[in-house]
Amino acid sequence: MVWIPFFSNSSDSNKDFENNRKQRELCWESRDDFFNCLDKINVINSLDPKNEKLINQNCKDESKKFNKNCATSWINYFKQKRLIDFRNSQIDRELELKRQQEQIQD
Repeated sequence: MVWIPFFSNSSDSNKDFENNRKQRELCWESRDDFFNCLDKINVINSLDPKNEKLINQNCKDESKKFNKNCATSWINYFKQKRLIDFRNSQIDRELELKRQQEQIQD
């Protein structure tokens, strides 16, 4: 596909850009609401089927909003990233504790 600027309608592309921006912001807001709800019930891995019942009992509305306002690929990405970020923060904490213990021993 070739972009020919003198034939394109810039107002249409600006509207598309604004719509995409609003859709992303709505998705991020829905994600944040859902993850805040998960935090309240101490669920990190929303992909684990073991947590499904607890999530449905406590975060059903937030989950529906998240699923409605975000693309499926984004939903999966955000859920996986949440889990990875949590694991990375645990590793960082453990490393910091080890460093502190080593400093005390020295």
